[in-house]
Amino acid sequence: MYNYFMLVGVIAYDVEVREVKDGKKVVNVVLAVTRDFKNADGSYSKDYIRVSIWDALIDLCIDSLKKGKRIGIKGRISPRKETISTGAVIPINDLIADRVVYFDDLDAQDKEDES
Repeated sequence: MYNYFMLVGVIAYDVEVREVKDGKKVVNVVLAVTRDFKNADGSYSKDYIRVSIWDALIDLCIDSLKKGKRIGIKGRISPRKETISTGAVIPINDLIADRVVYFDDLDAQDKEDES
C-alpha cells in the first residue's frame, strides 16, 4: 500500500513562510484544483486544497511559489487527531509535500524550444 497524493492546480493565495516549534519552517500553499467534470451549471468547479511544505523543500522552491503559478505537488497524507472546542476529538488529514513541479516554467521552455 502507498500513502501519496498528486495534485495539479494554481496557487490561490500568496504564500508566507512561518516558523513553528523547534525552529522548523512551514509554508501552507492553497491550490485551486479544477474538477474534471462539469457541474449542473455546465461549468467546472474548483476545489481549494491546502498543502504544507516543510524545511529544506521550502528553501528550494520559495522564490517560485507565487499566486497564479500552475504547479504540481506530490506528497503524503499525514493523519492526526485534534480536540475541538466542544471537547470532541476529530480526525484531520494533513497533506505534506515531498516534491513540487512548476508547469508554467515548462510551458515557457516549450515555447522557447519551438522558436
